Amino acid sequence: MKNVAIIGKNTSAVKCAEILVNNKNANIVLISPNNSDDGKDSWQLSLENFAVKNNLPIKSFKKIKSLDSIEYLKSLNLDFIFSIQYDQIINQSVIDTAKYGAINLHFSPLPRYRGVSPIALAMMNGENTYGVSLHYMDPGVDTGDIIAQKMFNISHLNNARELYDLSTQYSIELFKENIDSILTLENNRIPQDNTQALYHSMGTLNFKENKIKWNKDTRSLVNWIKSFIFPPFQYPKFILDETEYEVVFASPDYCKNNFEKPGTLILRDGNHFKFSTHDCYINVIVKEKE
Repeated sequence: MKNVAIIGKNTSAVKCAEILVNNKNANIVLISPNNSDDGKDSWQLSLENFAVKNNLPIKSFKKIKSLDSIEYLKSLNLDFIFSIQYDQIINQSVIDTAKYGAINLHFSPLPRYRGVSPIALAMMNGENTYGVSLHYMDPGVDTGDIIAQKMFNISHLNNARELYDLSTQYSIELFKENIDSILTLENNRIPQDNTQALYHSMGTLNFKENKIKWNKDTRSLVNWIKSFIFPPFQYPKFILDETEYEVVFASPDYCKNNFEKPGTLILRDGNHFKFSTHDCYINVIVKEKE
């Protein structure tokens, strides 16, 4: 039986913790929720709440890299640390507290979309396929050896929230399918192909800069809008006749335009608007006014 720690947040972390609770080869000696976890289930499940309900040992770290935190982790005689949407940087000192290292569940098909905001960036880039990855952690950002991945089609998705929810679903499946081989030390370990890497650092996207700029080609603009739609929390916006509208859906109209200035209103039917873009047109549906 392996001593394991689970650090992180949200439904994916909770469901993976459930899998470990029911695994005969795992002994959970620590649940460490993100400091932002308020212990209440909402649109995401709370890892802290799960730990309380299941009488599991809980400890959050203000700074997991601090000497006190490192000493505490060492005292647990860990075999594995599982990081699932954890919001602090894990350095080598933290990794070394576990005999077999730390493993991360990342919402992207590594080595593509290392770093922050992979969901939004994949939508913005118009990807047709996406994936989730289980990988060993090292001092780099999402650069460690890959254990397994699960790929899926996303060409039919309408926004970033849909991709996030799908990634959550597939990440839980990926964890369940591979946890036995990890705990018995029989899993794959494949170095990442750095020639295929995409990395984005903090600040690459500013989700507060969500005003639509119509002077783009239609394809790029539709993808940009999709990447900023994350209901019910976030929507791209535009102002028309001094009224602000939040966009909940966008689709392209690839008919060549008649050289209207980008952002020209072509038609309106209730909550449906059509605007000109740099090359063609775009249809958007806006949120109902309360």
